[in-house]
Amino acid sequence: MPKPRRLEQVPLAITIVLHIVILVAFIWFGQDIKPLPVPKHIKAVIIPPPSTQSTSESSSSAAKQALPPAKEKPQEQQVNKREEAERHATEVAAAAAQKAEALAEAQKLQAVAEAKQQKREQAKAQAELEKQQVVKEAAVKQKQVETEQKYALKKAKEVEKLNAEKIKAELDAKRAKELDVKRAKETAEKEAKVADEKAKTRLQEKKQAEDAKKLAVKEATDNAKAVKERAIKDVKLAQEKADKEAKAKAVKEQTTNDAKAAKAAQEKADKLSAAKSAADAKRRLTQSLGNDDAELGNLKSQVAANAKANSIGKYKAQIESRIKNAWRVPSGSSGLKATARITLSADGSIASVVIINPSDSDDFNASIKALSGHSGLPVPDDSDTFRQVNPLIITFKAP
Repeated sequence: MPKPRRLEQVPLAITIVLHIVILVAFIWFGQDIKPLPVPKHIKAVIIPPPSTQSTSESSSSAAKQALPPAKEKPQEQQVNKREEAERHATEVAAAAAQKAEALAEAQKLQAVAEAKQQKREQAKAQAELEKQQVVKEAAVKQKQVETEQKYALKKAKEVEKLNAEKIKAELDAKRAKELDVKRAKETAEKEAKVADEKAKTRLQEKKQAEDAKKLAVKEATDNAKAVKERAIKDVKLAQEKADKEAKAKAVKEQTTNDAKAAKAAQEKADKLSAAKSAADAKRRLTQSLGNDDAELGNLKSQVAANAKANSIGKYKAQIESRIKNAWRVPSGSSGLKATARITLSADGSIASVVIINPSDSDDFNASIKALSGHSGLPVPDDSDTFRQVNPLIITFKAP
């Protein structure tokens, strides 16, 4: 953590405070110190150097002082005075030296006391400084701890926020997934329902086609049966006619023998005529049956064509109805109309939409073109029927 700028000025402040303390101490303790006495002025007299004899005499003056006083001569008195002056000067010098030593010792003691006091003050100031430093360090540490606690709390809140956002995102993803599954299920159910309806429609149309086919077959069978009954009736009538003629010929043979030959000839002629009639009847019957078969085939073809035409019309009507139901009419397009050619795909979707007779509104035309890609249309499975249905020409008209 960077050191605050204020801490850089602490040593300077400590030095200034220390000098102020020392100055106050000097002023305070200096009042109790009495000044040393001023040394008295000593008057020195310069005496000319004595002779060799006087020097020797001065060296022995100490011994002479122990002797009892004798009568001095003027010259000796002068020497004694000089010696006394020298001794007095020596004593004064010794006293001055003692005083100087005492003053130096006092100054030394004062310096030591001042040094001790200064040391005590410095120690006190250092202790106070260390105390302040400790307090400041404690404050810095406390602030650092508070900062770390705030940072940890902030991090905890961020982590909690991230966890909350993560949980929210997971819940949103789960809800979106459930919604997608629900939509997919609804779409599948809707498609299954459409496929079921389409299968039911196809089954119903197939049943209708089978019923039409059965009806056509029944009608053809009834017609053939009626033709056959008419032919059998004609053959029966011809046979009865032949029997009657044969009976007439037998009666004629019994009544007259003369007419036997004629009757035989007539019988032969009648037989030939009956055979011819029978052959004609048989030929007519065969021709009638052949015409009935052809008629039955034509009837079947016509029934199939009618059924196919009905199926194509029904498919066209259903597809057109589905497309118009899917069309979203734009607002403000009342009375507008347009014609489009719609091409279908084999899977029941719209492959393309081409406006062949557009309206005056671009939005109206665009709403029709938007049907491209629409699926789920009931297209026929038969390729021929699909070709008959595709493409469709539909006129769209806004209500």
